[in-house]
Amino acid sequence: MKNLETTKKLRFSQALLVLILVIGGLVSAIKFGVGIHIGLVIGCCIAILSSIILGNSWSNVQDNIAHVVGSSASTLLILISVGMMVGVWIIGGTVPSLLYYGLKLCSPQIIVPLTFVLCAITSVFTGTSYGAIATMGLALFGVGVSMGISAPLMAGAVCSGSFFGDKMSPLSDTTNVAADMSGTKLYDHIASMLWTTVPAALICIVLYTVLGLRSAAANADLSSIKLMLVTLDGQFNISPLALLPALLVLVVSAKKVPAVPAMLGCTVVSVVFAICLQGASVVDVLNAAMKGFSSNSGLDLVDKILSRGGMTSMFSTIAVIILSGTMGASLESSGVINTLVSEGLLKKVKKPRGLILSTMLYSYTLLIISGHQVMPIIMGGRTFKSAYEELKIQTRVLSRTLEDTSTIASPLVPWSASAAYINTVLGVGTAYIPFAFLGFIVPIIAIFYAFTGIAIWKSDSVAETTKEITV
Repeated sequence: MKNLETTKKLRFSQALLVLILVIGGLVSAIKFGVGIHIGLVIGCCIAILSSIILGNSWSNVQDNIAHVVGSSASTLLILISVGMMVGVWIIGGTVPSLLYYGLKLCSPQIIVPLTFVLCAITSVFTGTSYGAIATMGLALFGVGVSMGISAPLMAGAVCSGSFFGDKMSPLSDTTNVAADMSGTKLYDHIASMLWTTVPAALICIVLYTVLGLRSAAANADLSSIKLMLVTLDGQFNISPLALLPALLVLVVSAKKVPAVPAMLGCTVVSVVFAICLQGASVVDVLNAAMKGFSSNSGLDLVDKILSRGGMTSMFSTIAVIILSGTMGASLESSGVINTLVSEGLLKKVKKPRGLILSTMLYSYTLLIISGHQVMPIIMGGRTFKSAYEELKIQTRVLSRTLEDTSTIASPLVPWSASAAYINTVLGVGTAYIPFAFLGFIVPIIAIFYAFTGIAIWKSDSVAETTKEITV
């Protein structure tokens, strides 16, 4: 990737105009109902054309696109693996068995906070929110909805829990990227995030408990659960053995096996279990891995929950990631992002709180533009590292701030890859967003710390881990 300093220096007004045009293309596409994919294509065209008009060669833009999109390769492979695994888990009885035992053991009163906690544990072990959503999240979502709990509320709990682990797990790509881009040791970065994420998680548990009790009292309809149990038992060989592929995901993650080979390996094992336990043919299992499973039990609720998965179900999300990466890379090549930061956000920053707030604003802006959580982390780490060093703030405050915004807010952006994925797996559109509490609470705590100086550590102190600075 070529050095951006070789390109023509932009005026702030020029950079702002390009940004407005790109966002305008996105918003217009959504407003006129042509879809986020077309909006991203329009945004890409505007960003690429602007970059060339502003003096960049196509080869420079192309190199930057290859670099940024290429950095998402592991995420794309995980998506493909998860899509296949979900289809295989359904035809193999893993998801139906989770539903069956969940319906028998869980009560409507605790299902919502339990969903948050179990999805958080799963995502911490697996290091991927996508994997947690499509496995534990999908099963618990089905259980909750079947009990009469609001689908958006259940999806919000799945989302919050799953992105807790995406933010905190040492196996997560965003966790590692944030630490690397800011020059922070991995476990120093994770320790720093505990200050904002753990209090937010505790507040989430309280909120989900209260709302879960209200939803259960108002909507719980247990009359259909027996029918669902009979239907599941009749359609699949329900067995504790069918749960082993799900447990295997947790085991390989606890052993810190890299996410891509772990997911692919678990998918292969799941294929074997599907053939042995359900008597499915190799062709049927492979078709489920490719196209997803289609349930025809005759019970609408069961069919809606189980008709999903497959590699093809992920193609829409993959397209969003590639297009959003292309758009963001083109804006970076043109110097638009750097100009907006240097001439706008950082021009009058003199205190730590101003720098932290500027980092958050930058991350949100780039997240909204790109729709992908990794790009703001990569670019934010490179852009703000020197500013934190100049103000003598430890870089783990920077790495934490990047994740407090980019990672945790990704599913709150309707056109983001995360939102598209959640809709693909759970089928609730964007109705879950008001209930994805973790994404709203974490940044509020981060802002509180920025103004009070709590957990804002000096970089030149002998006791770096304990001393804080004046905001």
